[in-house]
Amino acid sequence: MSAFLPILQTLELSVLAITALTSRVRNLVEVFRWRTEFAAAIARALVKKLVLGKVEFVAITGSAGKTTTKDLCAGILSEKGPITKTQQSSNEPAMVANTVVATRPSDRYSIVEVSGGEPRAMSWPLRLITPSIAVVTLIQREHARSDFGLEDIATEKFRLVQALPKDGIAILNIDDPLLLERGRHCRRKVFWVGRSEGATLRLLECQSKWPQPLTLKVEYKGEDHTVVTALHGEQLALSVLCALAVAVAAGMELPDAIKSLRKLEPSEGRMQVVAARDDVTFLRDDWKAPLWSLDAPMNFMRDAEAPRKVMVIGTLSDYSRSASKLYPQVAERALEIADQVIFVGAHAYRATKKAKGDQLERLHGFAELRQASLYLREVLRPGDLVLLKGSSRADHLVRLILDRESPVACWESRCGKSQFCTQCPRAYDFSIPATIHSDALSATSDALPLIPSVEGRIALVGLGNPGEKYQLTRHNAGHVALDTLAQEQGMVWEQIPLGQVSEGVIQGVQVMLVKPDAAVNHSGEVIRRMLGADELASAAVVIHDDMDLEHGTVKVRRGGGDGGHLGVRSIIAAYGTQDFQRIRLGARPQGDDSKSRRLVHQRLSSQELQQLTAAFSSGLQQLLNQLQRHEASLVVDAEA
Repeated sequence: MSAFLPILQTLELSVLAITALTSRVRNLVEVFRWRTEFAAAIARALVKKLVLGKVEFVAITGSAGKTTTKDLCAGILSEKGPITKTQQSSNEPAMVANTVVATRPSDRYSIVEVSGGEPRAMSWPLRLITPSIAVVTLIQREHARSDFGLEDIATEKFRLVQALPKDGIAILNIDDPLLLERGRHCRRKVFWVGRSEGATLRLLECQSKWPQPLTLKVEYKGEDHTVVTALHGEQLALSVLCALAVAVAAGMELPDAIKSLRKLEPSEGRMQVVAARDDVTFLRDDWKAPLWSLDAPMNFMRDAEAPRKVMVIGTLSDYSRSASKLYPQVAERALEIADQVIFVGAHAYRATKKAKGDQLERLHGFAELRQASLYLREVLRPGDLVLLKGSSRADHLVRLILDRESPVACWESRCGKSQFCTQCPRAYDFSIPATIHSDALSATSDALPLIPSVEGRIALVGLGNPGEKYQLTRHNAGHVALDTLAQEQGMVWEQIPLGQVSEGVIQGVQVMLVKPDAAVNHSGEVIRRMLGADELASAAVVIHDDMDLEHGTVKVRRGGGDGGHLGVRSIIAAYGTQDFQRIRLGARPQGDDSKSRRLVHQRLSSQELQQLTAAFSSGLQQLLNQLQRHEASLVVDAEA
């Protein structure tokens, strides 16, 4: 048999090499496909541009307010003739190309939203369009890029203004110092908007107090005008000013533009009012949630007149402080305004961990949106005003509304789609397997667990992705460890709702092996449903891969953060605590500094399986020794 060992090892290395090569080829194919589609879109736009000589392009950029400004401009300018506009918030170069392709030679205007928040982001759009009117709303940090600061963002976005022809008009926010500085040296005509003295269209007063709509008092050429809108939230005043300025720059009289604007509804997910059938009013501000955008909707809720105020807060972005400090601070501020505050997502447990007194009844956190939906069904009542503030890409909070009208099928977290769920076919498609069996979950913490608690028994919970293709991969170290242990101990697996279990006795200790049937990164709520609300901290051990540890090593630890492991993060979020025991199995190949996402789905060689099993046996023995010495106590931390 030993004579065949080198051959087997060579075959294993060959399999690993083929697997790695296959993965790389798939990545290259995906990149090639994207580049081909991008090139095709650009080519179509360049050809279409040749027949659009009479169409005037209005281009809009900025760190916030682009979509609302674009939609308001489209609504007003449609009074002058046919228009085409960017759909939703599709402002990346390929989407700009699609807008150009959709523009008709008979259009009077094409209103294009452009991003400009990344290096050279304006390069391709400016090859496709030459705007006659360019709008820059404001400059703020986007995507928290430390290597692309505010000055860089302002410079990139201002390229839109520099692309104007000699008779072009720039519409700039006079209250933004970065735009003010650049606008003063601009060689094109500048139409200033804002509160500051010197604005061409100056905002004198602004009021938006629910249920009354946003109303502005503006000054233009020495005359005051009242602007009544169908919008809500003072933060939308800048978009209103920009849209009116575009109309005037396009040759409309200001009173006519104000009249046209009055009937225009808000863009989806931008302080959009949605009246539910049960007389609950939702206020959707759920497109994105950089920290700097939180003040405006919170102030709106503070001043609103409603029988009861509820705030639902999802994933925040673009902040420099630690999440463990930020979320409790946001929660404290929200509690000063709202009667009920609900946090949703991976950081929800951080928001609730410092709650005390009556805050415990008013502040709630849910790792999964489905849980929040079930809770809101129970607590919302007629007359409630509910703010949804989060990120569409990360949270998709609109499902909280959709689920009240008709049961939602898709509760996937971070699907990566930039569109709202209102346009997604997956929302109500029950033929697509769910990431989590949401019908088996309950919003209440006292739901009976699927695995009854037994005094003196410990639960060994191994994390791993279900499915044959993930077996024996690095990310499935938890499953691999338990499968090996069950085989050694002669324990038999039993299928139950949400997972597999196997019960036995090891060195006199009664154990329950648990393998959740959930993707690693979304296993928290499933584990909570299987074990119950209290079992994790008192009598459970989570076994998982750790890409910060070299393969073959092990660390046994109680408490601590998630270390970037999304599965552990989901458990912390589901239970609202970090206080549970873990066996961390090293999974990084020696000397391999590749990014974790390139390693997690690599298959383990037979030698690596032996090393993993040995490491797990060492870690488990440490725990069993602790139990024997301290009468079932799992308090002491240890390291291999």
